[in-house]
Amino acid sequence: MNFEALLNKSGVPILAQGNSLGAVEIAGIAADSRSVKVGDLFVAIPGTKIDGTAFIADAVAKGAVAIVGERPVAGTTVPWVQVAHVRQTLGLLGAAFWDVAIDNFELIGITGTNGKTTVAHLFRKLYELRYGPEGVWMFGTIDYMLGGVRAAAAHTTPESLDIFRLLGGATVRPKALVMEVSSHSLSLDRIGGLSFDCAVFTNLTQDHLDFHGTMEQYYLAKKRLFTDYAKKGARRIVNIDDAWGRRLVGETGPEGILTYGKAADADIRIVNFSCTWEGTSVELLDAGELVTIASPLRGAFNVYNMSAFYAGARSLSIDAPSIAAACAGVAIVPGRMEVVPLNAPFAVVVDYAHTPDALVNILQAVRPMTVGRIICVFGCGGDRDRTKRPIMGRAVADCADEAIVTSDNPRYEKPEAIIAEILAGMPLDIPHRIIIDRKEAIYKALSLGKAGDCIVIAGKGHETYQEVAGVRHPFDDREIAITLWNGMINHA
Repeated sequence: MNFEALLNKSGVPILAQGNSLGAVEIAGIAADSRSVKVGDLFVAIPGTKIDGTAFIADAVAKGAVAIVGERPVAGTTVPWVQVAHVRQTLGLLGAAFWDVAIDNFELIGITGTNGKTTVAHLFRKLYELRYGPEGVWMFGTIDYMLGGVRAAAAHTTPESLDIFRLLGGATVRPKALVMEVSSHSLSLDRIGGLSFDCAVFTNLTQDHLDFHGTMEQYYLAKKRLFTDYAKKGARRIVNIDDAWGRRLVGETGPEGILTYGKAADADIRIVNFSCTWEGTSVELLDAGELVTIASPLRGAFNVYNMSAFYAGARSLSIDAPSIAAACAGVAIVPGRMEVVPLNAPFAVVVDYAHTPDALVNILQAVRPMTVGRIICVFGCGGDRDRTKRPIMGRAVADCADEAIVTSDNPRYEKPEAIIAEILAGMPLDIPHRIIIDRKEAIYKALSLGKAGDCIVIAGKGHETYQEVAGVRHPFDDREIAITLWNGMINHA
C-alpha cells in the first residue's frame, strides 16, 4: 500500500512530516527493528527502557522505507511522519494495512486482577457453540485460540499490530474475539486501534505494583478499558461487590452499565450457590427472574466468574439457555483449581494463585470440601512486586493448616531472599517448612498427605516452566506431582 494512502486510510493525525510520503509502497509494518524486512514501515515506539527512535538508522539499513514516530526524524532520506501517540497509531495503521474492520465481529474484553482467564474461556465456549470453533478467537494468559488453532501466548494481551496482522492473514475471520486485557497493555496503549463491544471488570486486588507503583495507578489503568477503549454504547459489566468496581460505576456513568454481585442493588444478583468437587451451581436474580447456571468449574471464586460471564452475555442479548450450555461445557481451565488425577486418598489441586487475594480464594474454596488438613505449597515470583510477599505468607497462615514455602519463578533474584520476605509475614505458630527446590517441596507435601487432606500447589498453575536467571527450565506442577506420586506408590 502507498504510504500516503495508508496514512489517509488509517485517519492518523500527523503533526509533521518529511520527504515525499507518496513516493514509496509499504510491504509490511514492524515495531521492532530486529524484525524489519525490506519494504517495511518502521514504527518507532518510545519504550520504558529503550526508545525505538534510537533504532531508526538500523531499521532503514535493513530495508525500512518509511518511519512513524513521536519525534521529527533528521538525517534520513526515507519519508517520515511525526504523531502524538505512536502506540495508538500503530494499531490504526495495522487495521488499515490489513483491511480489518473491527465492527465486523464482536469484541469482548475482560480485565481485573483475578478471573480474567476463566471468564474468557466461558465466552469462548459460548461463541464456539454459536459459530463453531473457527468462528471465535481468544487471546489470553494460557494460550491464544485462533479459530480452531492453538498458539502459545507471548503476552496475556498481544500488541494490537500483531492482532491485526493475524486477522489480515486469516483464511476465515472470526465473528467474535475474546481478550483478556491486562493493566500493562492498557497503561502502555498496546491495544491501540481496538474498541470493545463489551468490557468486563472482575475485581482489583494487589498485584503488579512493581509496574504501576500504587493501587490508584493500577486502578486507573484498568479503568481505561471502560473509558478509552469501549465503543460508544458498549456494554460495561462491573462487579460492585468489589470497592474498586463500585467506584468504577460511579466514575464512568450509567451508560451501558450492568452490575453483578451479592449486593442488593446489583442488576444481576447472586442469591445462592453451591460448590463441590463435582462443580459449581449459581442461582441469579435477573430482572426479577431466578436463573440457575451450573458448571464443572470448581471453587467459590467461580461463582463470581460465572456471574460476570452471565451478565456480559445477557448484555449482548444472548439467551439464558445458551449461557447455561456454555457454563456446562467448560470442564476445566488449565491451572485454575485443576485437580491432579492421582490415585491417592487425598486431593491435589494446582492453581495459578500468585497474589494474596487469589491465595485466599483458592484456600477458602477447598476448605468446605476438605475433611482433613490443607497443605499449601507456594512461593513468590522474583523481580516482581515485593510488597505482596509477606501478605501472601500471612494469607497462607490464615487459610491453610500447613505450609511449604518454596521457589516460584525466581528469575534473577535469589530464592532464599524471596522466601525470607514471605516468612516476614508468616506467624511462627503455623506449621511450615522451607524447601527451596520446588520438586522436593511437592514431594514433601505428597509424603505428608493423609486421607481427606487437600494439597494446594499454588503460583504457577498452567505454566510448564520455571524461570531461573533468564532461562526457562521445563517444569509443570501437574506432571511433577503425577510422576512423584507414581514413583512413591511403585517404591512402596
